Amino acid sequence: MHVLMTGGTGLIGTATRELLREQGHRVTVLTRRTRQDEGQLAFIQSLSQCEQNVDAVINLAGAGLADRRWSRRYKREITKSRVQLTQRLVEWMGTLEVAPKTLISASAIGYYGASETSQFTESSAGGTGFSAELCQAWEVAANEAAALGIPVTVLRLGVVFAESGGALGKMTQSFRFGVESWLGSGSQWLSWVHLNDVVRAIDHALTALSPAPVYNVVAPNAVRHRDLAREVGQFYGVWLKLGVPAASAKLLAGQMAEELLLTGQHVLPMQLEEEGFHFHFPTVADALTHIISG
Repeated sequence: MHVLMTGGTGLIGTATRELLREQGHRVTVLTRRTRQDEGQLAFIQSLSQCEQNVDAVINLAGAGLADRRWSRRYKREITKSRVQLTQRLVEWMGTLEVAPKTLISASAIGYYGASETSQFTESSAGGTGFSAELCQAWEVAANEAAALGIPVTVLRLGVVFAESGGALGKMTQSFRFGVESWLGSGSQWLSWVHLNDVVRAIDHALTALSPAPVYNVVAPNAVRHRDLAREVGQFYGVWLKLGVPAASAKLLAGQMAEELLLTGQHVLPMQLEEEGFHFHFPTVADALTHIISG
């Protein structure tokens, strides 16, 4: 296939495009920076440069939600990089003589809002708050492609753990200095997923005969932050256990801390499991052993 990707230079995008290349597909990556083409991998700075027919579009672009404090300006940047880019992408797809066979578009489990008691599946309603409403608008933009006759699959991604990059390194910095730490009460849920399983889920959505309209891309065993800290602590020489007060996190990160760090959601990958998808890293212990111990 010829696959067009946005976000193809990020953590998930890089791993995905390498798998696609290994499988023999041609990959074109839309990126803001000039990069050197590599055989079956091409980089473009504008959709107008994509001259060959595209079989599938994988839309992973977006400024990081947890990269910085949510100022008004940064909220606009987040929205532009997700919702508005997706709108432009779908508009471009509508101009093609030969439409792609599928659009696989990223979203996030922030779609569901926060809860310490509820469990969320793909059929659960959307929540409230900036991150929830952002994800909902992002999905609406992607699903506009259905009006063009293009099947759409949305991936609601959990917090991605990886050997380099991703959230885990930032979350465990203190452990390298012997301090086991967590934010707030530590009772908030974390629905996470190993990068390898994310890439495999994308491949599943790309190759399934009848992919579902939505997949929760999370490991089947969510953890509470305090339990994650306890698991990570087993890999380090911890001499101090210390929770970071919620007030301190709010002071440093504002609304972003309230929605992403101090609250969470228990999300289940029901659709993937119903379709027989096998997670290589179903528990946080499995993922940490692979990432930390190598």
